[in-house]
Amino acid sequence: MIDPSATAAPPPAASASAATPAAPTPLDLGAWTRELEAPVTSLALGEPRVAALAGDPWLLEGGAWRRVPLPEALRPPPGVRDDARVYFGRDDWPRIMGARTDAGGARQLYLRWKGGRWIAEKNELAKLADPPLAALFGLLGHADPEVVCKVGDDCIIKRRTGWKMLRASVAPFRVELHDGRAWGLLDGAVGRLDADKAWTRVAPPSPVGQIGGVFATGDELWLSEPGAGALHHLKHGAWSRHDAPGARPLGMWGTGPSDVWLATADGVARFDGAAWARVKGPSGPLAEVFGRGGEVWAAGESGAWRLARAKR
Repeated sequence: MIDPSATAAPPPAASASAATPAAPTPLDLGAWTRELEAPVTSLALGEPRVAALAGDPWLLEGGAWRRVPLPEALRPPPGVRDDARVYFGRDDWPRIMGARTDAGGARQLYLRWKGGRWIAEKNELAKLADPPLAALFGLLGHADPEVVCKVGDDCIIKRRTGWKMLRASVAPFRVELHDGRAWGLLDGAVGRLDADKAWTRVAPPSPVGQIGGVFATGDELWLSEPGAGALHHLKHGAWSRHDAPGARPLGMWGTGPSDVWLATADGVARFDGAAWARVKGPSGPLAEVFGRGGEVWAAGESGAWRLARAKR
């Protein structure tokens, strides 16, 4: 039996050779601004607006943030939750897309900011707005393609040159856009949308768990595996595994193979083509990282952060 009142003998002093190495100094890439302090569940970059889901929806325009809450008629009632993300349409106004879930299951949620208010939009969904109103997943934005899928039904693949349809999965998954191609985050793999006709599974040779983020450019692919604290890198047809530079690695974004960013529970990290390093500035937990022009944005439980990158 251990006596909690007893005084334990001090541990022996560690020798110099057994000392723990000092942690690498984080990269100082400039000053970050904490744009929102409330936990952010989804962030979207427009041109030039920014939108966030932080309890209520928020919109940044003209250099100022404002809360743009849902009207009472569109709010989820007690006991109902929204599993949704915010996106920008090509008119540079936000949409909220996903599912509204209660004890009876999930049904589609698609809201559009129009005329200074949120409305329930059906016209943009075409046949996906027909019953049954199953959950939606995909991505919207200024770049091609936009992808909107209804669980167990069809996906609409929209490019400026036209539309295509393909069968949707029976379960939703997150869709991201990298290098002009849509990627789906699946369990143990990612799905690559080929020729807007089919999802092709891409997976490391060894089993992996949940995929938290993906970044693709040229013949390179990065996957984050939050449960294992690992990153998986495909280059020139060969896979390699790396310890993540932070706990619970999730969202990824980059401008090229020598500029890849990662959101983690410990903040933000960057790959310079040779090695990963923590970035000085935002604290975690963070789940998403995006960029546009000379800015990098990161968001998660610790809020939304922005870095104005110095010109090189």
